[in-house]
Amino acid sequence: MKGLRYLQKLLLVMIAVGVITMVAGTAKADIVVVTGVNNQGTDNVLLNPATNLLTVTGTVGQNNLLVNFTSTSGTKLLNANPSGQATVSGGLGNGPFTQLTFGLANNDTFTRAVFNINAAIDGMATITVTGININGGSFQDQFHVDSNGQNFFTVTAINGQLIQTISLSGVPMTDVRQVRIGGSAIVQSVPEPASMLLFGTGLLGAAGALRRRFKK
Repeated sequence: MKGLRYLQKLLLVMIAVGVITMVAGTAKADIVVVTGVNNQGTDNVLLNPATNLLTVTGTVGQNNLLVNFTSTSGTKLLNANPSGQATVSGGLGNGPFTQLTFGLANNDTFTRAVFNINAAIDGMATITVTGININGGSFQDQFHVDSNGQNFFTVTAINGQLIQTISLSGVPMTDVRQVRIGGSAIVQSVPEPASMLLFGTGLLGAAGALRRRFKK
């Protein structure tokens, strides 16, 4: 009987630890932004030609998932050129812009993106990532960029996070080019802590039933 009681206590401890881990796991935030290119698991975003629009679009992957690019700086208008290095630039004469946000439409998410910032001047670019399971809902970092058209970045979610949008701001940008996106997934609701506790209560009830059974 002592061995049975020990096993029952061990089961209860394992259940409690599991519930706590599941609840705490929803708050993890592991977004890595590095300079350079890691194309693994990504596809080129194929831009749709556009001139002076609030939002320019493209598609990515075999399922042709829709990608939106929007700007909130200046006139808020953008151009998209699908040829060559596939650039998103400022509208109304291609003037530099200081903010651009891109992400998948229709509540789709991704886990990696690669892009090249063509800065108009040397300066600091701020990269902000929003998504699911990210602490506070967003991650932000700053990097120095040069006005040479070669400022590649790779953004990766490495611990179960799902990226919804990536925003570039700060330094004036002539364009953003060669965008790649990968690891697409349909957004799934994140279990609420209350749901996890209810799940744990059910397991505890099952453990109690098991104990009563061995008592008979």
